[in-house]
Amino acid sequence: MSNKLLLTSVMRPFGGPGEGDSVGAELFHAQVTRAQGPFSLRQVIRVWAIDYLAENVEAPTVTLHYPSKKELIRELRTGGYTHVGINFVVATFHKVREMVPLIRRYAPKAKIILGGYGTVLPDEVLATWADAICREEGVGFLRRTLGEDVTRPVRHPHAPIPSVQVLGFQLRAVVGHVTAGLGCSNGCDFCCTSHFFQQKYVPFSKSGRDVYESLLETRRRAEEEGTRMNGFIVIDEDFFLHRRRAREFLDCVREGGESLSLMGFGSVRGLSQFTGREIAEMGFDLVWNAFEGTNAGYRKQQGKSFPELYSELKSVGCGQLTSMIIGFPYQTEATIWSEFEELMALEPGLTQCLIYFAFPGTPFHEQVIAEGRYRRDFKRAPDLRRWDGFAMHFEHPSFEKPEAVEAIQRAIYEEDFKRLGPSPLRLARVWLTGYENLRNDPNPLLRKRAERLREDVRSALPVTTAAIAFAPSDAVRARARQLRKDIIRLTGALGPEDHVRSAGAPAMFLAARAARALGLGQQPGLLRTEHRHNGRDGAKSDEVFRLQGGAAAGLGRVLVEDVAENLRRFVAKRLPHHGREDLAPVTTKPQPMPRSLPLAPSPRPMRACGLAAEVEAAAAE
Repeated sequence: MSNKLLLTSVMRPFGGPGEGDSVGAELFHAQVTRAQGPFSLRQVIRVWAIDYLAENVEAPTVTLHYPSKKELIRELRTGGYTHVGINFVVATFHKVREMVPLIRRYAPKAKIILGGYGTVLPDEVLATWADAICREEGVGFLRRTLGEDVTRPVRHPHAPIPSVQVLGFQLRAVVGHVTAGLGCSNGCDFCCTSHFFQQKYVPFSKSGRDVYESLLETRRRAEEEGTRMNGFIVIDEDFFLHRRRAREFLDCVREGGESLSLMGFGSVRGLSQFTGREIAEMGFDLVWNAFEGTNAGYRKQQGKSFPELYSELKSVGCGQLTSMIIGFPYQTEATIWSEFEELMALEPGLTQCLIYFAFPGTPFHEQVIAEGRYRRDFKRAPDLRRWDGFAMHFEHPSFEKPEAVEAIQRAIYEEDFKRLGPSPLRLARVWLTGYENLRNDPNPLLRKRAERLREDVRSALPVTTAAIAFAPSDAVRARARQLRKDIIRLTGALGPEDHVRSAGAPAMFLAARAARALGLGQQPGLLRTEHRHNGRDGAKSDEVFRLQGGAAAGLGRVLVEDVAENLRRFVAKRLPHHGREDLAPVTTKPQPMPRSLPLAPSPRPMRACGLAAEVEAAAAE
């Protein structure tokens, strides 16, 4: 019997009773702009891991991004699958426990494969729920499991996502994606992604030219399908750390002469290897950067000072998404707020704040167990649904009650919004600065960047109107008024379309607030793709808007599903929610990163997009 593969994310809905509201299909809204109400950035992120797997095996494959229980059952009944793979994280393991019995009931002959960062859980927790567990780079593992050639190059899939939605307005454009590599050599003691790959970097793109051409290729396909692609995200834990590849990418952009619009990830250590102008030439409009804590002592923080780096990046229109961590052993409440003041002085466009977390497979997890610091209830019966960076699980020398740290975390998000205002306007201010500084630059690539930034800034005008009406503070209202004046002064008067959108922005704000309060249209929709099956090879670009849910996923069906879910939650909230004693090994035994199951002989090295896929030889290169 030939293989036929189903790869799926965990099921929706998200945010049910007992679940953390930081875990779901959205990253910005769940973990970054979570306190900003209707100003929050809304963008459903597809599970790119299953897209890469589907693209790089030979067997006919279907992927499901965020199916409902009913949709999963329908697929299992009719698909005739030999293998079903589930991608999950620790905080969604309870959903795996719900899905596996469905697979065994409706596709009893299918082998079940578990993958994703949730597989850091020990074998004694996972083994009964799967026939195989992938704890390594997934393409090679899946090819070995299916008996396919492991030496074939890894191809980048065409896997765009919808552009960001603000105030309920959805631009009909998509964002392209390329994963340049997996893992990270920085080796921070809490970081699951680093230690999952034993602090080694696994490149999917060894060359900067491959990254560049892959971005252009995914855009070409979107344009052929009649869909505008207005930006890209490059997934790589520290893109700028790999200096030689990043410089080759810069050379390719200069050669092409086009101003790209990119989001990526970079440490101080990596970013300090380039000037702000070089980063702007590459096309980065937003860089996710780790502030963590001033005394955290991680090597990724070495390099330029934060004020110097941020000032340099902002001057060329590159914004920052800055992550802070609270709960380090050296921190007291006063220390946390002092570091927060340093962060606010930097005025990042977006802010993430997570609680220091002992994730299985990391050195910090081993330390917490060795020192007996897990809270008593988590030793006895851990609740994995709250392993999300928004709950305090261990004893802290300066906080008698862990709930105090969680309260500080909530206050940080609220204070960030109250002081600096909506992130769309904070980013617009940075981009306006870049436009003003670069519009007459002697470098033609940077002049093109200025014109592109001008268009992005103009799109923020309706948000300024809503912010003036619904700002969280007088200071933010004043910021919004000044930004609006500066946009008009530097980019020109409002046109008819600008007036219409600005006039409608307050109404859209109220509608978005009501929908969120009623729990309507807040869940992702199903994106189903077929590969080497029924004459199809992936989803068309315009189909990805279904991910955003709401009207794009079928308004009638969404309303029925949401009302039913609201009723279920109303009943479930009145029931107690506890951890599980059968999960106690997670918090009572050290968990060095276990191997995949079943064990398979190591293959010859795969070729990454045409080149040998070796692990990183020199982290700083």
